[in-house]
Amino acid sequence: MTTALAERPTVKRAGAAPEQPMLAITIRHQDGSEEHTERTAVEHREIHLELLHAASTGYVEIAAGRRSSDGDLKIHTRCEREYFLPGGGRGGPSWREPLLALAARHEEADEEVFVGVTPRVVRRAGKEDVRWTRCLWMDIDLPGHEQEITRLLARFPAHLEIATAGGEDDTRDDGHRHLIWLLNGPQIARTVTDPDTGRRHQNARELTQRTGKKGRPRIVGYRDLKTRRVITNSEVVDWIERWNLRLIHHLGETRHDGKKVYIADKQCRERARVLRLAGTRNMKTGRYARIVRIDNYLAPYDIQGLVGELPDPPNSRPVRRRDLSSDSYDAFRLIPAAVYFPLFAGVELPAKGNIHCPSPTHPDVKESCSVDEFVWHCHGCGAQGTIYDLASLMRGGPTGDALCADNAWFHVIAKEVRERCRHLV
Repeated sequence: MTTALAERPTVKRAGAAPEQPMLAITIRHQDGSEEHTERTAVEHREIHLELLHAASTGYVEIAAGRRSSDGDLKIHTRCEREYFLPGGGRGGPSWREPLLALAARHEEADEEVFVGVTPRVVRRAGKEDVRWTRCLWMDIDLPGHEQEITRLLARFPAHLEIATAGGEDDTRDDGHRHLIWLLNGPQIARTVTDPDTGRRHQNARELTQRTGKKGRPRIVGYRDLKTRRVITNSEVVDWIERWNLRLIHHLGETRHDGKKVYIADKQCRERARVLRLAGTRNMKTGRYARIVRIDNYLAPYDIQGLVGELPDPPNSRPVRRRDLSSDSYDAFRLIPAAVYFPLFAGVELPAKGNIHCPSPTHPDVKESCSVDEFVWHCHGCGAQGTIYDLASLMRGGPTGDALCADNAWFHVIAKEVRERCRHLV
């Protein structure tokens, strides 16, 4: 772990805000000595980013949001590509500067700022784009449990402890904490095991389909990233969520608003979670989140030494058997566009960028058709859809709702798709 930011003394930066706040911090140095000092809010941000993402070869998410008049927070940046910037293993020596500039821009606009705990493999916020982690974490949002937190940290000292400034008491941190434990190597996000062959597929991608036009998406299988094969009868372990949940369960439960709940936020175990960036304001209280303690002396944990002996919560089903082979779903819709486009349109898809519209009636000279993993959309003529829509289009038929409404024609197209693609499913 790079520790220079936490070890060095505070220095004045040219062009810095004239009243940049100084925030208390305890630093345990590499020689084991402790220092109780202060650092500027910007330096708290630097230390936080350095600890999380100095070795990240993917993209770091900086998210921002505003509170409504009734206090509800809404993050509005998670679908925007410009909020995902290279980490330290990808962005070169000055990798922190764009991240800090982005955080400063939102801080100046009185917005709350958050950072993704794990790197993304692409510039997206979804959990399917998180494939590994170098840390585990916990978000404690209920006050009055300092004794339980102290007991947890006595057994598993954290590398970083952040007070999130969420408490009502301005004189103390009120138990609102983020805890982060570094690991001695990257841990994969998911394994999908085929019980028939025993093969373990690392980070196979979750596939969903909607039931009906307005139905909720449901999982219908997992696609292996190397072979592209869809696995429907499998044992699934989402490791990051499982390890985080073990720590949450170990901290314990309490009663809140008449219900039995975990002291730590169970929802924050999720791999694509964003947490408040240290050195930025919590607009609920108007105070700055700060690093309470950073431990540069503590070695990163082996994952088994940290959580290997901790029990899973009762009924948590950390290993899920996904026997989807008997479910009613359309396997042909899971054929990737890169496979079915050459079959029906005679077009090989490029690695990046749009293609010319496949419609025989659309003289597309600007490459207006964008293609996702399974679906396509021409932004020029409006034609769009799945494998069935493309098969219909190439025969001069309708697409989209018009295809769905023509039962007789859809059966003709569905038969053609089955005959030409049976070997692919």
